[in-house]
Order: sequence, then C-alpha cells, then structure tokens
Amino acid sequence: MSSSVSKKKISPEVVSPDRAVARLEKAVTAALDQVEQLRSEADRMHTQGEALEGLLKGVTSGKDGPREMIEKLKILEEENRDLRSRLDEGRAGVDRILARVKFLEEKP
Repeated sequence: MSSSVSKKKISPEVVSPDRAVARLEKAVTAALDQVEQLRSEADRMHTQGEALEGLLKGVTSGKDGPREMIEKLKILEEENRDLRSRLDEGRAGVDRILARVKFLEEKP
C-alpha cells in the first residue's frame, strides 16, 4: 500500500454514453411504433363505431331488418373485443418501453 494511486475498476454495469444513447433511441423508436399502432387501432375502432351507427340508422329507417343488424352487430362486437385486446397489449408495451426509457435516463 505504498502507492497513493488507486486503480479504479469499471463496473460491468457501466454503459458508455454512445451505447446508452443508442439504447435510448431504440427504446424511443419502439415506443413511437407502439403509439402509431395504438392510433391505427383507435382509428379502426372509430370506423367500426360509425359502421354500427349506420346499422342502427338502417334499422330505425326500415332499410335493414333486425336480423341483419344482429348479425352485423355480432361481427362488430367480436372485432371490438379483438381491438380492445390489441390496444391493451399495445399500451402495456408502451408502458414497458417508457419504463426502460426512464431507467436509461436515470442512469449516470
């Protein structure tokens, strides 16, 4: 211990700034992709809502019968369940990515 110079060891957890930025960019890109997918799914749900509204107008005007409306309604409900499930999965993915971004931002 006669030497006053100590050698610092770099922890394997230390990430270079370039690598941290690259990881952050990748996480943000993935988050943006998920957001775009969610927007697309929301647009589809909106379109389906408009279709349902059209069906209802058709029945109330006497243009379509109740059986046709029920069949179309069942199809739309099934599609809505699928879309809701996909939206939930997308939101969970965005939450995970945002958590990773936050983690990367907090790293020194």
